[in-house]
Amino acid sequence: MSSPDGGSAGGGYSRADRLLHRLAMNPAVLDLSFDLERARYATAARARESAAPVFVTGLARAGTTILLRLLHDSGQFASLTYRDMPFPLAPNSWLKMSRRSRHDVAARERGHGDGIAHDLDSPEAIEEVFWRTTEGKRYITRSHLHPHDPLPDSVESFRDLVALVCHRYDRPRYLSKNNANALRLGGIVAAFPDAVLIHPFRDPLQQAASLLNQHRRAVDLGRADPFRASYMRWLGHYEFGRSHRPPLIRGAPAASEPTDRIDYWLAIWSAVHRLLLDQPEGVGARQVFVDYDALCAQPAAGVARIAAAAGVKLGSGDGLRPPPVHAVEGVSGDVLAEARAVHRQLAARQLGIPLPIAD
Repeated sequence: MSSPDGGSAGGGYSRADRLLHRLAMNPAVLDLSFDLERARYATAARARESAAPVFVTGLARAGTTILLRLLHDSGQFASLTYRDMPFPLAPNSWLKMSRRSRHDVAARERGHGDGIAHDLDSPEAIEEVFWRTTEGKRYITRSHLHPHDPLPDSVESFRDLVALVCHRYDRPRYLSKNNANALRLGGIVAAFPDAVLIHPFRDPLQQAASLLNQHRRAVDLGRADPFRASYMRWLGHYEFGRSHRPPLIRGAPAASEPTDRIDYWLAIWSAVHRLLLDQPEGVGARQVFVDYDALCAQPAAGVARIAAAAGVKLGSGDGLRPPPVHAVEGVSGDVLAEARAVHRQLAARQLGIPLPIAD
């Protein structure tokens, strides 16, 4: 199978690979593949010893991929990779079927243009395929993504998927990077009461500018190659690009508002982080907020804190680097002031200071 060019963009797939993905990413096929996988491997997967899974979730462009890899490099975690495509809900079955055709490809920069290289074995944000397949009609509409409490059957199925991924990679713990999990944190904790929820955040203006830049880039790439846009949608990536849908949460912009303005992305920044801050006690007890800017400035202390929260030994964090600084124009003072207020709440939460969440 060809290497995916640009992370979740799928731009490097051959014509045959693209056809296979179009067929395999059909919800009915995904559902069938999951049923067959569970019938064959679920009993053995459930019997394995497991420990607290870790979920990196929040808003894109906050160092989520770098944190994912920092944790994955510990050797304790199993994550879905592009080796599991195009049947990510049947990782053990697909491993057996594709073993003879397995090959390696050179690492290449992902389509974000941010200098992060990946190959077929890099942990990636593929988990949302499960939620799109099991719960898609309950939270994905033409215009928005809705917060939702997964149905009990979906929660139980998710537990099986996590066990199956750990079984496939022979690792004791599951690791996820999925920004859409911010809309279902209650369901994640219902499935795994010992879960560790890691929420990285950055300076709001700079993170919003990065989101805007990536949105423009993704729109251009999708226009040049419609398969890229389809691939993003199949993987459940609605953060930016032609498939972008804002979350339907308090303070978020309407789908009708122009996405080519910094205020739009600043409003999403504030709304998503308020949602993360304003969680019930059961979820809040599992949350770890990480100031990515501070982490890059003092990696040793920040990595030690993450390691302690996740209960795992981590590297030194030498690979952490501050994101590039974007020049920003046209921001509204009141929108920025709101974001700054939320940022202060996040910083306080990271330090364990019990400040109230402003209305």
